Amino acid sequence: MLSRDDANSARPLSAEAQLLILCARTRVSEEQGERIRAIVNSELDWSALFEGAMGHGVTALLCHQLLTVCPEDVPAARQERLRAGVSEIARGNLYLAAEMFRLANRFRKEGMFAVPYKGPLLAAQAYGDFALRQFADLDFAIRQRDLPRAAALLAADGYNAVFGAITADEASRPTHSEYQFRRPAGSVVVEMQTEVTLRYFPQALDFDALESRVARVPFAGGETLSFSPEDTLILLAVHGAKHFWERLLWIADISELSQSEAGIDWTVAFSRAKQMEVSRMLNLALYLAHRMLEAPLPDDVREKVLRDPVARKLGEGIGEHFSMTAAARMPVFARFWFRVASRDRFWAGMRFAMRLATSPTEPDRAAVPLPEEISGMRRWLRPVLLMKRYGVRRPKSSERR
Repeated sequence: MLSRDDANSARPLSAEAQLLILCARTRVSEEQGERIRAIVNSELDWSALFEGAMGHGVTALLCHQLLTVCPEDVPAARQERLRAGVSEIARGNLYLAAEMFRLANRFRKEGMFAVPYKGPLLAAQAYGDFALRQFADLDFAIRQRDLPRAAALLAADGYNAVFGAITADEASRPTHSEYQFRRPAGSVVVEMQTEVTLRYFPQALDFDALESRVARVPFAGGETLSFSPEDTLILLAVHGAKHFWERLLWIADISELSQSEAGIDWTVAFSRAKQMEVSRMLNLALYLAHRMLEAPLPDDVREKVLRDPVARKLGEGIGEHFSMTAAARMPVFARFWFRVASRDRFWAGMRFAMRLATSPTEPDRAAVPLPEEISGMRRWLRPVLLMKRYGVRRPKSSERR
């Protein structure tokens, strides 16, 4: 295993960043516990710590570990805030878990293949307790052809389509890159992921193959559909790469799932990733879980991951530029080359990066409203919009930390 000295040799992390990384897990060793206590007893910027935890989506884990490992070392006022945070997250997660379960049953009764993933289901499967994973929305994977029916069902339940009405034509002629629905009552957000929106897979997902591997799993006193652990791992790896692994939560998801009771059939996972052409994305995800969160991968898995020098280099860059501000985004040209490098072969990576760089998204449509007859021009304007949105240089270290 990489030592923490090796992992962080490029640049020292702040005490707050070190503590956040140490707490972003459900299992803490004795040695890790001692490191947590030492940092808690140093001079900490508690406001920066809480702000960073919220931005990285690991507030629940931070609160849990500090109250478990060293509650006596946490100032009384901070303890009160930690306990309040735990209670608030637990209440919100319970509410969303109930809504996920209700919607999953509604979709199933209407004959739609709609499988929840991430959110409360991942919290229960990977973390063992859906109070320990912070989430704010619900994700369902669904076939594009079923999207209009799902949208109508959600509308009947009081949800509004965030990016405009979904017509019957959306089933065969998609006009949106995202399908997000918001219900004012309870402030619930639902995202429907289809073959179109999951565009960060190099090839369209085979929903028939995914459906053949789903299982019914116990959840909240009932049952719901779940992807296989191997498919879930791959979906999470591609999702993290899509967002350049900017949030610690996404790395924690990989780490926790790799250690879950359900277990991963690693031969199947690597084989399936190769079929989907996302081997490097999976290698990168596992390398980050190992490098940053010390996930105890099996020896043969760790050795396989370490034999991918490009995945290691990408992972080192992500670790080196870790920021307490999750919104400290990668500049546009670095984003492009990350996309290229995330594929196993250079020219495949170039085609992948170019496709994504010229495929308009909902923010692009909002930034450049065009009449339908010339909307195709937006794809050529997208590179300019990306440069404006993300800039061409990284912020200085002092600006990011």
